Amino acid sequence: MTPLRVLLLDDEENIRRSLGLFLKMHGFEVETTARPDEALETLSREEFEVLITDVKMPGMDGLSLAEQAHRLHPGLTILVVTAFANVKDAVRVMKMGAYDYLTKPLDHEELLLILRRVEERHRMIREIEALRKRIPAESPYEELVGASESIRRIYALIDRAAQSDFPALIIGETGTGKELVARAIHRNSSRSGGPLVAVNCGALPETTMESDLFGHVKGSFTGAVADRAGKIRSAHGGTLFLDEISTLSPSAQVNLLRVLDDKTFTPLGSDNPVEADIRVVAASNEDLETVVGQGRFREDLFYRLNVIRIEIPPLRERKEDIPLLVRGILKQLGREELRISSGAMNLLLNHDWPGNIRELENVLKGSLALIDGDKLIFEHLPEKLRPSVSPAAPAGRGSFTEHVSLFEKGLIEEALNRTGGNIARAAKELAIPLRTLHRKIARYSIHPLRFK
Repeated sequence: MTPLRVLLLDDEENIRRSLGLFLKMHGFEVETTARPDEALETLSREEFEVLITDVKMPGMDGLSLAEQAHRLHPGLTILVVTAFANVKDAVRVMKMGAYDYLTKPLDHEELLLILRRVEERHRMIREIEALRKRIPAESPYEELVGASESIRRIYALIDRAAQSDFPALIIGETGTGKELVARAIHRNSSRSGGPLVAVNCGALPETTMESDLFGHVKGSFTGAVADRAGKIRSAHGGTLFLDEISTLSPSAQVNLLRVLDDKTFTPLGSDNPVEADIRVVAASNEDLETVVGQGRFREDLFYRLNVIRIEIPPLRERKEDIPLLVRGILKQLGREELRISSGAMNLLLNHDWPGNIRELENVLKGSLALIDGDKLIFEHLPEKLRPSVSPAAPAGRGSFTEHVSLFEKGLIEEALNRTGGNIARAAKELAIPLRTLHRKIARYSIHPLRFK
């Protein structure tokens, strides 16, 4: 991994020499300078990921420098070092665009923890940018978004399914995009000129299920006042997508098996078979093999459908696709220009998304209603995504040290929540030294700006 490039600004030569050597020993590329104007000139010539600056210096102070550097280089991570920590300075530091501030005498281990956290953040940014560059070439299906290894496997299976006319079975949790995969198969197949008829089998009443699918003739049952074509005839020449296939009634399963075997079906009340020139793509949020074992689904029908099998992973197993999905959803909603803060993106990346892509889409829709400007921030996202700040001890197993650490992290987050992310005030409330709190915040990867 490419090491972080750090620009160190301090007017004391001993500090520049000792801190610079310490950072180089830990794998960082370091350049030092003694004056703010030199630092600005260096930043204009070279690329750096991190600026570490003292506050009290001759001429321009470190906070004014932080403000200018942040304005000129928005992606630069700025760490401010001061000997006079107080609430006023803390607030001003954050307003000037600094990532964090540290107090003198500087704790080198605390600084190292913070830089490792910054290093991890920059690694993620680089990966996301690489994914964004690759997605046009690796996402041949406009309905789907993602560049992770698992979604690329789905693209390959869609390509294979689109080149044949065999039945396909799509397995995935609710909200993973099973219908999008079915549409991608249809649009890229030889049947793309024909209709795609989507049927949610779970929404069909059992009393009318066979009529809905296979049609009926007039007078075949009470209320049949006219002939009805049915979904299968409507899909003639195209693709029939059967979602929640496991909810089909036993008799509907028998008739569907005939469609797959003989390419014919018989409407209710008729003795004349009808040709079924269709390709069947089925989907289920249940494992059909388990459903077969439970006696709710015919084994022979399962094998006829399971010719090409596509299993869509849940969103929690491909979180690297979330930034791309967010961009894709915002584009669909007409808000492609919207910027997303790192705090908001961290929340989206840390959530497990039990409702998968559909839940992500609903969260973004709800958040858009709260945005006044052009940036989505932490506070716009729903409470369920935000980490709990309860200091209650965790339930379940775990070592004593793990329980104590979780309890301590909860206390710190609760204090930061009460103080609006003000580290100095939180340290006073917790009755611990500010340096100690900084060290613990770094250890537990807590982001104070999240609570502002």
